[in-house]
Parts: sequence; C-alpha cells; structure tokens
Amino acid sequence: MGMAADNLECYENLANAIILQAVKDYKTVLFRLENHPNNRDAQFEKKRLEGFFHSNWYNTLTDLDAGTLISGVQARVKVEAVERRKRRAENLRRKAECEMKKLVKLLTEAGAALTPENIRALGDIA
Repeated sequence: MGMAADNLECYENLANAIILQAVKDYKTVLFRLENHPNNRDAQFEKKRLEGFFHSNWYNTLTDLDAGTLISGVQARVKVEAVERRKRRAENLRRKAECEMKKLVKLLTEAGAALTPENIRALGDIA
C-alpha cells in the first residue's frame, strides 16, 4: 500500500469516527428526551445533530442517507427505551416484593397472625 492509500485510509477512519460519534450523541440525546421531553438543552442538541446529518459536511464524510440514518437511530432508541422501562419496572417489582417479604417476616416474628387476607391487605397498603 502506498503513502496516498495510507493517507486515504486514515481520512476514511476519521470520517467514520466523526459519524459514529454523532450517532452516539444523537442516541444519548434521544434517550434524554424519552425521559425528559421538555428538556430545552436536549431539544437544542437534537436539532443541532439533525442539522449536522443534513449538512454538506456530513455529505462530504459519508454516502449514508441522512434520513435513513436518523429514522433508524430513532426506531432503535424507541425499542431500547421500552426495554429499559420494562427492566426498570421489573427491578422495582422485585424490590417491592423483597420489602414485602421483610415486612411479613418482621410481623410474623412480632406475633402477628398473618392470613392470606391480611397479607393481601398489606399489599393494598403498599
């Protein structure tokens, strides 16, 4: 490989790294907006990154269609956000279950008569 080819490969690697970082930043800001849709800083950053994806500079760096890239990242973030919410809900459920078991044990040790109805009533309180 000659010096010109080596240089070209370096420039291509740099261009790919720039695009990859922009995609990572875009995903991060989309996740932030999933949790905080009115966050003005995140809204501004989203517009700024979308502007980059539609810029001449972006087109100089890559042949990837900006619209396809943006919609693909948005779709992936929506899927990942749902998965994150499910994991978070499951973790909260497990934590609540653990706390309930501790409470039942504490009440049992204190001599409380725990019938299934009483236990269900405890669940309604929590």
